[in-house]
Amino acid sequence: MTTKNRKNIVLYGCGDMGFQTYNILKHNANYEVVGFLDDNLNNKGKSFLELSIYSDSDELPKLIDEHKIEGGIATIGNNKIRYGKNQILKAAGLQIITAIHPQALIDSPEHIGEGTIAEIGASIHPGAIIGEGVFLGGGSLVAHGSMVGKYSLIAGGVIFGGGVKVGDFTLVGVGASLSPYVTIGNNVLIGTGAAVTKNLPDNVVAVGVPARILRENC
Repeated sequence: MTTKNRKNIVLYGCGDMGFQTYNILKHNANYEVVGFLDDNLNNKGKSFLELSIYSDSDELPKLIDEHKIEGGIATIGNNKIRYGKNQILKAAGLQIITAIHPQALIDSPEHIGEGTIAEIGASIHPGAIIGEGVFLGGGSLVAHGSMVGKYSLIAGGVIFGGGVKVGDFTLVGVGASLSPYVTIGNNVLIGTGAAVTKNLPDNVVAVGVPARILRENC
């Protein structure tokens, strides 16, 4: 049952990102996680983190009614799938929440979009813009005046210089560094430890120090 002043919510996805998101939200007195949605029907009726796993979104209307669910968030690493699941939650009338760890470091950003997940130690500096559905891994740093487009994933330890622009549905691998004022396109994959010193167009894979385009990202 809903505790006074708390919203019952559901997480869509019970993999690593679901684990991390649950452990972020346990610090937030505004929300009560009632369970997980999962598309793997073999998991139906099982539990994850001592909470029930329900089947896919076909069960949403029943769950919303029975558990008085008001909100939810997709917790899936694949950017495009995460986007699709949040659209399903929205279509069911649920509020897309944010999950920001209390020990993330946030100072005067211009905007943080709904569905953002920020792990412990992530930093968002003044004037930064974080789009809808972005994931920020632990120790990542989005510097002043930088922008991250919707449904991008910034892995742990990624460092932005000031004024960086990252497009939509882009993945920046663990420990990568982005030089000040570089622009990175949509649907780009940047490898672990890469050093991006020049602009990157849409739909490419870039690796190395300095980063070079390896191939198209289909």
